[in-house]
Amino acid sequence: MIIGIPAEIKNREHRVALIPEGARALVEDGHQVLVEQGAGAGSGFSDKEYTDAGATIVASAADAWAAELVVKVKEPLPREYQFLRPGLGLFTFLHLAACPELLQVLLEKKVLAIGYETVQTDDGRLPLLAPMSQVAGRLATQIGASLLQSENGTQWPGRGVLMGGVANVKPANVLILGGGNVGRSAAEVAIGMGAIVHILEARVESVAALRQHFGQRCEVRFFAQQMMFEALDECDLLIGAALVPGAHAPHLLTSSFLERMPDGSVFMDVAIDQGGISETSRPTSYEQPVYVESGVLHCCLPNLPSAVPVSSTQALTAETFPYIRLLAQAGIATAIREHRSLRRSVNTWDGQITHPAVAEAAGMPYEPLSL
Repeated sequence: MIIGIPAEIKNREHRVALIPEGARALVEDGHQVLVEQGAGAGSGFSDKEYTDAGATIVASAADAWAAELVVKVKEPLPREYQFLRPGLGLFTFLHLAACPELLQVLLEKKVLAIGYETVQTDDGRLPLLAPMSQVAGRLATQIGASLLQSENGTQWPGRGVLMGGVANVKPANVLILGGGNVGRSAAEVAIGMGAIVHILEARVESVAALRQHFGQRCEVRFFAQQMMFEALDECDLLIGAALVPGAHAPHLLTSSFLERMPDGSVFMDVAIDQGGISETSRPTSYEQPVYVESGVLHCCLPNLPSAVPVSSTQALTAETFPYIRLLAQAGIATAIREHRSLRRSVNTWDGQITHPAVAEAAGMPYEPLSL
């Protein structure tokens, strides 16, 4: 199989979908790997490392996209739509519930689109989403703590609160909505920084697991709107970490809710990839990471893990590579037919939406995969 690795073009996206070690393994399996010039530079990999591994460096995005299977990190952007075509296999983060325009293009072009975020094992785990969720959770706390400073590198000063406080000074209050991989990772860092941490989680079994994990280090409660109201009144850093696989993130917040927070407090909406958890949320970029609504600094970066591309690329590709190899060895259709986790991950195929949550978010028909 010919496998293409285009360079990422999202604002300051430095990750790459395949490292040289993975390219070497695929070439040794008998496949051809086309890597766009400079694709790995942001993650610390030179073109020479790819050629030494047996990959072919191609000069243009069009050359990389000409492959039978294209593997990326982030969803195609409008200037990449020209490369989409019938029969193309695309394996990347898609987040189509938050991107109806891309969904329409994938349907019109009859692309076989497989979403990293919808690869799901029989026990309900999301193995390709998990490592980036863990990175994003840690970064949400780190960046949020920085934005709380009056001097935070943006035009909007934060509240001026130190996460861990000092003698005779109360630490920052951190509220995390959702206790999955993002929420748990965010809490670990916030606790380590000395903040007062509260997690609200909607699943009863997860509440019990979080309480067992954290013990007395933070407060974990079952999500209820009244509890959220009370917590927002004294919240310095709010982290949105709610997730419904493949679907739009649940809308939990309105502008009136956020007005309860002190002026200069910070809202990190990690769920922005799936549309965000607040009516005030809209995607930002590393070029312009912050805006203010209801007196609250909003940071809604859809590629948060790109801030640490060396770590993120290593964590992501460790999980994606076995699936890439499987798709290449068996052939895309056969691999999907024979492996349930891949079947669950197909978002579009031959002009049809084949993932129920994506179809529901788009208000369009769902066509189950015919085996």
